[in-house]
Order: sequence, then structure tokens, then C-alpha cells
Amino acid sequence: MVAGRELGTLRNSILKIRKSHQGTTIIAIISLFALLTISLQYFALSQFYKLALDREASALLPQVEKLLEEIENENLEKDLLFIDLGMEQLVYDENETLEILALRSLGISNVQSVYAYNKSAKLLDLPTNIDNTSHFQFGLEKLNSSITTIHLGDTYLSIIFPIGEKAEIGFLKLQIDPTKAILPERKAIKLEVIKQGLIVFLIGTLLLLVVFRIFLFRLRKAEVELIKKSETLRKTNQRLSNACKSAGLGAISAHLMHAIKSPLMGLKNLDFGGDQKDKETATKMLKATTQKIESLIHDTLNSLREHELDEESYTFEIHELLSITSNKFSHLSKNNRVNILSSPHDSCKLDNLKANLLLPILENLVQNGLDASPDSKVFLQVEKKDDSFLFNVMDNGPGVPEVLKDKLFSPMQSNKKNGSGIGLAICKELAEQINAKITLKSSTDKGSTFCIQFIVKG
Repeated sequence: MVAGRELGTLRNSILKIRKSHQGTTIIAIISLFALLTISLQYFALSQFYKLALDREASALLPQVEKLLEEIENENLEKDLLFIDLGMEQLVYDENETLEILALRSLGISNVQSVYAYNKSAKLLDLPTNIDNTSHFQFGLEKLNSSITTIHLGDTYLSIIFPIGEKAEIGFLKLQIDPTKAILPERKAIKLEVIKQGLIVFLIGTLLLLVVFRIFLFRLRKAEVELIKKSETLRKTNQRLSNACKSAGLGAISAHLMHAIKSPLMGLKNLDFGGDQKDKETATKMLKATTQKIESLIHDTLNSLREHELDEESYTFEIHELLSITSNKFSHLSKNNRVNILSSPHDSCKLDNLKANLLLPILENLVQNGLDASPDSKVFLQVEKKDDSFLFNVMDNGPGVPEVLKDKLFSPMQSNKKNGSGIGLAICKELAEQINAKITLKSSTDKGSTFCIQFIVKG
């Protein structure tokens, strides 16, 4: 029920976030589209204005060329006459041709003033110059072969024409009145472009909204499918987690049953008859066995509780873990049968979940080592290889029989008297709960070494 409420809350949160972002996204998209439309309108207006001005300049060019041709023909006749009369000093030069052309160009319709420049772009002093200080400077390299519109204002339009082939005579700048044709056309172009831009913007916005709605519909459908799949995955993970926990709890419970079997067998074989000394010995064994069973049950219940809660609430140092294992067999300490070998990794820490499942494995392996022979000793040591911890349980017993090595961790395999054959199988099951691996590292007639290996989280 709690998971269902959390999923519902998550779904509502997603819907709120989606709705709040939909409006922002739509506004952002429309704003970008509006900016793009305005940019395209500005570019289109610039191109249309340029075309209109170029058309006006091209319309004036034939008139200027016709005047120039008339002036050159007149000057040619006069030059020939002056040469025949021996008055070569009166022959017309380029500047005089420009001056005459400037004066006659004032007769062109809508021309307000005319400025003449020699081929070096120097302004000639003519009566057609209305304002000698306000003329525009220009680069010769840009005007040698083309007409150039210099400036369009509210009262005049300046157009420069190169005179002669590649402007070998000079330049003529006409300032014409734009109010009769150019400015009205410019205004009409602007209104038409704005009108077309608005139509494009409205149609584009509608299309964007339609596409956006289709996209949101598909996104919402995919989101619903994703939520369904997430819910199915959550339930599957929950079942898997429960199965893993059940397997772990079953392994711990099996360890408990296996661990109390030996004390129970001891109780079964107790003989309370005989003299007083035998009774006292039996009573002590009974008391010790009862305490051992109580301790096993207590430790197992703690492990069950923590494994069920799945909480990493505290840690063990590795040396502390090995010491706890050794202390379980403290009644044998007088013979030093369980020893801990020092290691540079003794201070490393494990969380309580791993430690509480690792303890019964170590205890079982130690017990097996002690049971190998009456005089056998067990040694505990930890190593670190790459990203793994290696817990080694070594004994100096007679070793594992060859016939058992291949199926050592299978149930019902034992070479001990009254052995159940499930101890190592339970150890393997517990190891798998902490993603560990238990192996027989080596075994000879001089002893065996079991290794528990699990990866350390970075």
C-alpha cells in the first residue's frame, strides 16, 4: 500500500511538472519562431529596398549616358574645329566634360543637386554643389565598374555613377527627391512584407501547436507505458528481493539447525547414572550445551532481524570479526587451537549485514578444521586482492579426501561420524547472499585451506 501511494505521488508530481513546463516550452518555441520570422522579414526588407534603389539607379543611368554621349559628340566637333584653327589649347579635357555633364544633369526629373568628382575622387567646385561640406567620401575600388547607392534619407537619395569606361573620366553623384516614387514604394514594400510575415507567423504557430500537441500525446502515451512497466518492474524486483531474503533466511535457519545438532547429540548421549562425579560432569555439560544453544539462537535471531530490515546500521573491523569467531571456541583456547594471523587489512571494515552472514560461515569452517583431527589447529587470516577481500581458514589436518573434493559443497557429503553433510552447502548458500564465493583453495595431507572471497564496494 505504501509503495502504491508513493507511486501515485510520483505520478502526480510528474503531471504537475509536465504541465508547468508545457506552457514554458510552448512560449519558448513560439518566441524563437517569432524571432526567426522577424529576422527573415528584416533580411527580406533589406533585399527589397536594395532592389528598389538599384532599379531607380538603373532607370537614371540611360539618361546620364545619353547626356554624356551628346556632350562628347559636341566636344568632339568643337575640338576638331579648334585643331583646324590651330587653337589646341581650347580642346576640352575630362574635367570640363564632367562640369558640363553635371550642369545638364540638373535637368533630369527629380534631381535636386549634382556633385562631380575627378578620377581621383576629388570633388570639383561647381555651381551644382549645394553643400560642399556634406558630400560623402567613397573608395574608388568600389566604384570603378558599378553604380552605388550611397544614402537614402527623407529628403534625398544619393547615387554615384562612374563616368567613362572604368571611370577614366570621373564620377557623378546625383541627389534626387525620393518622396515621389522611392519612399512610397519603400513604405508599400514594408507593409506587404509585414503582412506576409504575420500570415507566415500565424500559420507556422498553428502548425507548431499541432505538432507539439501530437508530440505531447505520444509522450504521454509513452509515459503511461513507462509507468506501467516501472510498476511491473517494481513488483518483480519486490518478489525477487523477497525470494533472495527468503533464501538468506532459510540458509541462516539451516545453519542454526546444523549448529545445534552437535549439542543436541551430546545431550542425547549424556548419562546421568553412576556416581556423583559422573552426575556433576553431566550437569556441567548440560549447562554448557544449553548456553551454547541459547547463544546460537540469540545470534541467529539477531541476524534474521537485521537481514529482514536490510539496514547497514553499524560496521565491524575485520580483526574484530575474526576475534568473535575465535572466541566462539574459547573453551579450546588453552590449547591454542584457533589462531589469528595478523594482516595489514585487519582494520578494514564490513557492514553488519555482511558480517552477520560471514560469521556463521567462518564458524562452520573453523569447526570443520577442528574436527579434522583431535590435535589439528586452525588459522584465520584476511588478504586483499585487487577489489576483493579473501578470508582464509587454514588447518593442519589430514586434508579433504579426493573422492569428496569435486562435490564438497553439495548436500549430504560428509566424512565425519554423525555428520549431516549439509554444513558446507549451507556455507555456500550464505556466501551467495553477500555475493561472495567459497572455495577449497588447497588440500593436502598436511592441511586444507578454505577461502571466502567477495568484492569490496568502492
